[in-house]
Amino acid sequence: MAESVQGEVKSSVRTLQILKLLSSYQAGLTFTEIQKYLEIPKSSLFVLLSTIQQEKWIEFDAKANRFTLGIQAWESTHQYLNGSQLISIAESHITEMMNDLHSSVHLAVLSGCDALYLAQIKSDRSYDLPSKVGARLPAQATALGKSLLTGYSDDEIKAIFKNSVFKKFNSSTIGSLDQLLKEVNKVRIQGFSESNGELVERFYCVAAPVTDGNGKVIAAISSTVPKRYLEEKKITKVRMQECVQDEARQVSEELRAYS
Repeated sequence: MAESVQGEVKSSVRTLQILKLLSSYQAGLTFTEIQKYLEIPKSSLFVLLSTIQQEKWIEFDAKANRFTLGIQAWESTHQYLNGSQLISIAESHITEMMNDLHSSVHLAVLSGCDALYLAQIKSDRSYDLPSKVGARLPAQATALGKSLLTGYSDDEIKAIFKNSVFKKFNSSTIGSLDQLLKEVNKVRIQGFSESNGELVERFYCVAAPVTDGNGKVIAAISSTVPKRYLEEKKITKVRMQECVQDEARQVSEELRAYS
């Protein structure tokens, strides 16, 4: 392979590495942090970042001294989401679930150690959640994340979280890999996962995995309500669990039929 071509390939690979790295850090990273993570020579990294920034795939916040994904990455993500068969199939089911449970409902996939939110339908009863389309939330602290992890073996989960720090949002949050593995095994057995205030204390969430034609877990859907709804008997955990599992099963069946 000619030297010039080898250089172009190396630059392309490094560009993808930069974009993938920044996609995992919503708050962005400094030049030094990117260089440390990817071990790209500083002179080469400077040129790459300048080029990617010119093409609007990344942005630089001079005040915070950080690089983040740019408008081009955002637009490309939305084009993918709009054309996604998964979202097309799931939307009618999560809408039905919202109407049935009066809860906020979500569709997510696993991205690294996070649940990446692809679709959201807010409850017809007003309350705020930290989730939104495009948001990434820690898998170990969310019902969606725990359902998504059921598609991986224990060894694969260990590899995914090899360099991760388990952030404790409150006393209920899973704080270790061993604890996470036990919880994921429980989810595998019962068919649904729960988050009882592990990320935001005042909310209860149920999720269930969605599988493709080969039976592989590719996504998860969830239903979230304020805990006070349970206390006021506006809804029960059992009803939420049954409804989420049923809708996830229907989405999976439609995906298999499509494929």
